[in-house]
Amino acid sequence: MNLDLVPLGWFHSIACLIALAAGAYGFTTRKGSPRHILTGRVYMVSMIALNLSALGVYRLGVFFFPHVLAIVTLVVIAIGWAAARTHWPRPLWKHIHLSAMIASYYLLIGGGVNEVFLRIDAMRDILNEQGPQLLGQTHGAVMLIFLILLLGWNAVEIARSLSRRRSRLKPA
Repeated sequence: MNLDLVPLGWFHSIACLIALAAGAYGFTTRKGSPRHILTGRVYMVSMIALNLSALGVYRLGVFFFPHVLAIVTLVVIAIGWAAARTHWPRPLWKHIHLSAMIASYYLLIGGGVNEVFLRIDAMRDILNEQGPQLLGQTHGAVMLIFLILLLGWNAVEIARSLSRRRSRLKPA
């Protein structure tokens, strides 16, 4: 395993681990509860820290695709936070928040996939043996899982809101 990191790399890695844990826990807590809100704040701060620190990590000495993904992730996090904080736009804010958080977690996991193939010698050997299509297939599988989560959780939220509307419309 290759963990020869500069201090910024260690900071970035620790922030990634915190975001992984907080994001997974946040997805399992009751939405809107104090625990969910606190976990969401930890997730947001760790995602901001890891993505800002990613902008300073230059393995190849140039600004390239992972830096662009860090900026995209910061924008996605900002959109998700703003939707949850302001509850705007009123009928869609939950879907926007939920979709942004799932997308940001997907981007975090996607970066993790790259790091696993880069840092773990056995995985790098498998990648070198199998070819770059293995990395693409792994990312494709992760993308499919997150697409299912995105559609599934939004479908559940739509069903809940329809159920609440029906119960409000029923005559007493």
